[in-house]
Amino acid sequence: MASYIRAASLGGFEELVRSYGVNPIEILKQVGILPSLLRDPDAFIHYDHYLSLLENAALHCQEECFGLKLGALQNISTIGLIGVYMSRQATILDALRVAQKYVYLHAEGVVFHVSEVSEQLCKLSFVRLSEYNVEVPQKSQLAICLVTNILKDLIGPAWHAEKIHLKQHAPKHPKVFTDHFACRVEFKTEEDALYFPASFLTHKPYAFNEDLVDQLIVQRLETQSSTKGDNYTSLIESSVRMLMATGDCSIENIALCMGMHPKKLQRLLKMQGTTYRGLLENVRKKEALRMINAGNVSLTDLALQLGYAELSIFSRNFKHWFGTSPSEWRDHNKQAFTH
Repeated sequence: MASYIRAASLGGFEELVRSYGVNPIEILKQVGILPSLLRDPDAFIHYDHYLSLLENAALHCQEECFGLKLGALQNISTIGLIGVYMSRQATILDALRVAQKYVYLHAEGVVFHVSEVSEQLCKLSFVRLSEYNVEVPQKSQLAICLVTNILKDLIGPAWHAEKIHLKQHAPKHPKVFTDHFACRVEFKTEEDALYFPASFLTHKPYAFNEDLVDQLIVQRLETQSSTKGDNYTSLIESSVRMLMATGDCSIENIALCMGMHPKKLQRLLKMQGTTYRGLLENVRKKEALRMINAGNVSLTDLALQLGYAELSIFSRNFKHWFGTSPSEWRDHNKQAFTH
């Protein structure tokens, strides 16, 4: 089954490619990515196309450290509401658990694991970055760099890893990596991983990010039209879409992501003439139509992504909303496109 990744993962891509005198639009088109997708951080891009894009960009720009350079432009806000949720946790360990649980909402197929190497040292390793077990050095660089930046955002700007392991061959200029990560970097290792002191796991996330929710509101306003006074509704809907598939999409967790008390969230929704239950149903209806019309996901996966435990429950609700079953809706749409 195909995997997808949020377009936010390509934040800074166009600017970086242009800095090498290369046209990013041409590279995007070559691998089958519509440039317009990059305007919406919550849009989804085929994961294979994403991997091809990074490797092709490195070739066109003649930059063996392209993934590293792109990762340097990203931070905790790249992963959207998952990052906000992480920053609201009691400890760094809790924040990493949130990331482990929900990272698939940002990028399907990407799995990382945190383990103790010793009493003093922890390891964060990527289980797989490609479904086909092929070398993806640019993606590896980007993933390690992004995680490092996220940890910096959570622990503090002066933090750095103890050492970095990369499966790729040593580049011509390995000092670029050691300078960037401010630690020892080893190449041709068995896995892509970063090592850091275990003591940091008990730290409370660094209070850098009080403006993060405001930044996400601005992002939403820039990427979708929104009526006056609807700013919070837009962000709440975005939060719901992000957490819907987790089974933790409660009003309490949405409020936690937004840094407010659930009662305040209820009041905001009441001012907009709705309730949390009504908003959740509305988001599910819109997402159901969007995904079913896209035609690239099975009905079972669609139900799970909408937060339903079983396909039958989703099908029953879909028929209640639209007067027809999801399979009938899909078949009707296919026929409409073929005539």
